[in-house]
Amino acid sequence: MSKQNVTCIERVMSKSTGLNRTMKMKAAVMTGIGGTIGTGLFLSSGDVLATAGPIGAIVLYIIGGFIAWTMTCCLGELSAAMPVAGSLQAYSTEFCGPALGFTIGWVNWVGGAATISAQVVASAIIMRDIIPGSPTWVWIVAFAVLLFGVNLLDAKLFGNISFWVSTIKVLMIAAFLIVGGAMAFGGFGSEGAAITHESLGTGGVSFTAMCACVLTAFYAYAGTEIVAATAGELEDEKKMGKAINLTIGILIAAVVLSIAIVCLLLPADQADVLGSPFVYVFRNAGMNGAALVVNLVVLSSALTSGNYFVYGCSRYLWSLAKFNQAPKIFAKTSKKGVPVNALIVSMLFGMAAILAEFIAEDSVYLFIVYFIGGGNIFMYSVICISQYRFRKRYIAEGGKLEDLPYKTPLFPLVPVLGVLSFLAMLVATLTDPGEVKGIVVCAIMYTAIYIGARIYVKKKGGEAVNIDL
Repeated sequence: MSKQNVTCIERVMSKSTGLNRTMKMKAAVMTGIGGTIGTGLFLSSGDVLATAGPIGAIVLYIIGGFIAWTMTCCLGELSAAMPVAGSLQAYSTEFCGPALGFTIGWVNWVGGAATISAQVVASAIIMRDIIPGSPTWVWIVAFAVLLFGVNLLDAKLFGNISFWVSTIKVLMIAAFLIVGGAMAFGGFGSEGAAITHESLGTGGVSFTAMCACVLTAFYAYAGTEIVAATAGELEDEKKMGKAINLTIGILIAAVVLSIAIVCLLLPADQADVLGSPFVYVFRNAGMNGAALVVNLVVLSSALTSGNYFVYGCSRYLWSLAKFNQAPKIFAKTSKKGVPVNALIVSMLFGMAAILAEFIAEDSVYLFIVYFIGGGNIFMYSVICISQYRFRKRYIAEGGKLEDLPYKTPLFPLVPVLGVLSFLAMLVATLTDPGEVKGIVVCAIMYTAIYIGARIYVKKKGGEAVNIDL
């Protein structure tokens, strides 16, 4: 077959041997839900409630869920049509250019390493809430050493319990909705009902206040792309649409309803990110045992998430080095097959969390969330653009819509709305000095990476990195 007759799908698929289709739809949905629900909901929501107020917080989480749906639908079509490992970089390389694909590879690594830092800080915050007065740096160092040691010796140690931790998180949300609903509407804890009407009825809705925490609110949905990334492994690829809609529907319902219960039971002026607002609800009701259980669930969630990103980041940097997009030193592995150098650098980047000892830990945590949010705006916009260009090229190459395993609904409206929504988020962040700092640092770093990528690609050419984590 001549080069000019090779389709975009064949070109992308040539970078990978493909993935095995053995995953059940319910497993894909659970992967998306469990991989998304975490400290973005359990901890960061305190900042959203305190800043935007009860009504503003609920509105933000509804809007955030819709925006996440647009991006996930776009990635679902790409993943179902071209199920390759290292998919984000493969798609952006093919449909947006090698330099941008190169950049996306590094954005993934930097964002993942920053998430390690965020999860370590979150874990330290939870421990300080459990043991008041304990030094932040002690927990940060302890958890960093734990994550490093586990990945150095046996990376599967935490991985084997990730499914059960995800299950516990979902069960905790369900239990919180039942118990919290009973507290709010008079089932028990009459004091909760009194707080309900006072807290929900005050403050109104401030657009400026909502803009000041838009990145924090959307952080609750960071990771929804995981369900779309399973498209290449679904046993029945035609169920991709149902899996995406179920995942996003359950996430929006779980997030919005749980936040609504928190808003009913916790006055906004009592919320912060120095502890979980879910914990504060039970603590205010005198249910200290339940508060401790919630804290332990949030802690396990943060640590398992941190472990995933330590494992993923070290392998991602290793893969970049294997494809000459990072220094060769990171391609070296130990006798056990662990990319030690890549692991060390990923952990050192994550150790930026130690700043929480010298700067207020809530300020450090929020800055990292803003930084990650800036990267997500960029990366998710590229996903929507890639899907738009893929569909146009697929049709131009003679492809038939009915042959696509999954089609993004309402094309081209959904990808266009996705890009416009992320641009609106970016504009909204410019109204808040705290978010601006994270966005500026993010923009400078990724612009520098893109310029370096342009130079690299011009000299050596570029192709998608085939990564299978």
